Amino acid sequence: MNQAGFETLRLPADGALFARLARLLIDRHGDALAECDVLLPVMAHAPALRGALLAYAGRALFMPRMLTPSLLAARWQGDAPVDPHPRRLLRLVAQLRQQAWLGDADPWSAAQELLELADALAALPAPPDENALQQGFERAHGLTDSAALSLEARLVHAVWHSDCTGTPGHARAVTQALMRAAGAARRPLIHLSALVEPVPAWLEMHAARVPVLHVQATRALADTPVARVLHAAWPPGPPLGASPGLTPAPSRDDALELASRVRLVGAQSLEQEAQCAASCIAGWLAEGRRDIALVALDREAARRTRALLERRQVLLADETGWKLSTTRAAATVDALLQCFASDGYHRDLLDLLRSPHVAGALDRDAHAQAIEAIDDWVVRRNHVDGLHALLTDAGREFSGRPAGLLIDALSQAFALMPTHNAPASFRVERLLVALDVLGARAALMLDAAGAQVVNLLEQLRADSSGVVLDLSFADWRKWLNSEFEQALFRDSAIDSPVVLTPLAATRLRRFDAVYVIGADSRHLAPVRLRGVLGHQGLRRELGLPDAQVAAGQLRDDLAGLIACSDQTVLSWQTQRNGEANLPGMDLQRLDLVLQRAGLPSAVRAAPALADPPALPAFAVSSAPVLDAVRVPLRLTASGLADLMACPYRYYARHVLGLGAGDEVEEAMGKGSVGELVHRVLHDFHVAHPRLADAAPPALVDSLRAQIAAAFDGAIARNFQEHAWADRLHDRADAYVAWAVQREADGWLFDSGEARRAHPLELPDGTALSLEGRIDRIDRNADGDVALLDYKLRSAERVRKTMQADDVQLAFYSVLEGGAVSEAAYLALEEDAPVTFAEADPPAAARALRALVSELFPALRNGATLPAHGDEAACRHCDMRGLCRKDWLP
Repeated sequence: MNQAGFETLRLPADGALFARLARLLIDRHGDALAECDVLLPVMAHAPALRGALLAYAGRALFMPRMLTPSLLAARWQGDAPVDPHPRRLLRLVAQLRQQAWLGDADPWSAAQELLELADALAALPAPPDENALQQGFERAHGLTDSAALSLEARLVHAVWHSDCTGTPGHARAVTQALMRAAGAARRPLIHLSALVEPVPAWLEMHAARVPVLHVQATRALADTPVARVLHAAWPPGPPLGASPGLTPAPSRDDALELASRVRLVGAQSLEQEAQCAASCIAGWLAEGRRDIALVALDREAARRTRALLERRQVLLADETGWKLSTTRAAATVDALLQCFASDGYHRDLLDLLRSPHVAGALDRDAHAQAIEAIDDWVVRRNHVDGLHALLTDAGREFSGRPAGLLIDALSQAFALMPTHNAPASFRVERLLVALDVLGARAALMLDAAGAQVVNLLEQLRADSSGVVLDLSFADWRKWLNSEFEQALFRDSAIDSPVVLTPLAATRLRRFDAVYVIGADSRHLAPVRLRGVLGHQGLRRELGLPDAQVAAGQLRDDLAGLIACSDQTVLSWQTQRNGEANLPGMDLQRLDLVLQRAGLPSAVRAAPALADPPALPAFAVSSAPVLDAVRVPLRLTASGLADLMACPYRYYARHVLGLGAGDEVEEAMGKGSVGELVHRVLHDFHVAHPRLADAAPPALVDSLRAQIAAAFDGAIARNFQEHAWADRLHDRADAYVAWAVQREADGWLFDSGEARRAHPLELPDGTALSLEGRIDRIDRNADGDVALLDYKLRSAERVRKTMQADDVQLAFYSVLEGGAVSEAAYLALEEDAPVTFAEADPPAAARALRALVSELFPALRNGATLPAHGDEAACRHCDMRGLCRKDWLP
């Protein structure tokens, strides 16, 4: 190749780089500069170069054509076919599965790693053959004659060879387009490089046709006070060995110059670090700085900083982008897939329905009504999961209502999803149609991130077409999630003096001020590639950049950022999860160099968080007073128990109507089991009103049949509910024996689950309705009445209940109204039922009437409802905190 037209020139990578480059270009080309092409690392460098050219020329100037290698490749790629990454990945997974080369290894991660290696090899000037690859593997792993390494070498070579001879992947397609551009070059080329790397073959090919000036920006040539200190801390070039030794200490004057421009800040927490960053950036803006970078090493801290700045009406132009998978639009797609995968699990179902994109033809109000109705249905039916029950039962119940329209749309969408193995393109096509049925695709297109989600799905449908690989739903979803993880969403509508950017994107750029957030040893470190084929030794053997090269590039990026900025702040959190968190190793070296120059440590503590403003004094009371019209006219046993235990609890629950809402029970709680037990015993006694008419074994069989029928549905949802059913089966004999003996003692079952309402005339002339449901009512031959209340508790707990100020049995005695000769609790959490009877039911009923007749007129006359519950009452009270008893004297 004719190299006569190729020239390499090295310039210092500092703040004056573009001024030097502008002087060089104008001195060499003059007015002919417009006939040249300038290749820049990124287009963000173009404004700086244009400004420098105009400043040096001192007049209007025809500019050269400025491009980046990727833009140049795009111009010359034309209609040349490119094998998209999704299709390459699917085909390679299909091959790996067919050949079963990797045994039990995950074919998806192995295929991804193979493609990454093949793309990296695409840029090598000398393509490796299979033998060279195998030898590289063996040297990297220190083994010879290894069948496993030979297989790995064959795999890498096969993927690389397919990329060379077949339809190329994106990386090789770019290289080929650049080679075509070089073969048709007509204009002199100036190439600016920010990396220390071999000259690419396509650039050398340019030199065979046109003059090429390869400008290498390197910090090794910089000779400013700041640069000299940075050279001492971070010697230019990749390190030789594990860690470069310290160079001679810089002069004190040089160190003072750097210290005036760089601050190292340690924060105690993420919030303190974000507050420090936001305050610092706001201060720079107030000073008039208009070119500020927030370098996001720690994305979590950067997000918090961004939120704090937006509170101050400071928006950020985001150059890093967010993973598309983290957007609300992508969450809608994921919620649809998760709901299908979990068979309509109630939390996944409600997540999907609450998405603003899944409203179909419903307006906002109708959508809200539909969500509320379905939410209520889920709780009322205790719908844990099961699409069939949801789409059938709920669809029938809500027919003709907004909720019904939403259920119908869900039914159609889920019917489209394949339940068998199918190609990826077919599944994506069905997903898009399902989104149409839900009205979600049109809604997503109205949102910037949503439009990108839809476009990605449509692109994946096209890219995966023609691949003969049937995927299960789980595998297809894994592939789809990986594509969403790789895609980035950028909001390009924001133009701001503050940019959020990664460290690598700051190369050769000048800023008025820079804040680097998250500069600890975890985030301020080169990325370490992991995997079976990503061995660092292997990368060195193949001529690919390894961890040492990455570490050197990281130091170059840091040094260039500091050298090209007027002010730089680097911060980190000194504590993470209760453990010390050190700054990055490079920052530790920089601080050590400054100290060797005679300066104190550059590390400073972040400003303390400001104390929150004092809250205005509120008039609070834990002893409210009711207006007469707000005193309830109905009273239940639980309401009276609340009033006795803590008047404030009664006020919150029964006057204000507060309390925890019902929730879906994925596993049955004791309350739900108690309801089933009540129903079983009621049905059993209704079926056998006279136990003496049947033999005890038949009665036991009947009771067990009732238990099995009651628990069938619960066991179908959760097999662990067998434990409750088994406990009840084990106690069936004892219960029947107790019931038979009770009947022999003269008490016959009369009714159960009996609802009663008893009007009580109060002394102030008002009426109070006492209401409740009695579990069981027995009668004897003399007409006496006995009331039984089932308790799924141990005998000891029931005994303690009786010893406390219990009012339930007395309340039921008042409800029954007639002469109650027996009122008792029946403890069922024992090997045999245990009865705890009220000593004198009529006396207890009279006392309760007197108590209620005194309490409610007093409430109407302004009696307070203080929070005076004892610890036992407060321990599990859901109103604790609302009453402020723990904080107020």
